[in-house]
Amino acid sequence: MIGLYHTVKGDLFDIARRLKEVDKDYFIVYSYRDNRYEVHSKGNKGNTLCFAAPRLDERVIVKARQTRRERLDSLIAEAERDNELVKREAVYQTVKKIERGAEAALSQGG
Repeated sequence: MIGLYHTVKGDLFDIARRLKEVDKDYFIVYSYRDNRYEVHSKGNKGNTLCFAAPRLDERVIVKARQTRRERLDSLIAEAERDNELVKREAVYQTVKKIERGAEAALSQGG
């Protein structure tokens, strides 16, 4: 092993080239330390990491399309919707737990 990572220029499924079609600033490195492929963007300021993948296949291209900067507003809205659903479920479960506790207490007292 030479260094902590190497830049992937070519691969079996041509993911490195196809990724450039999604965004010319994307590039792939393989991290020896983390044993994974990482998609980076030269367009990012500071940390260039966009996302990681255990292997190079079609899912990397799909993920790159889904997470492009142009989709930032819709990604944020989607995350907020998901967070709201999680909060509602937590409130629902808390109410159910309180109801069960109250029913148990009332049935023992009577």
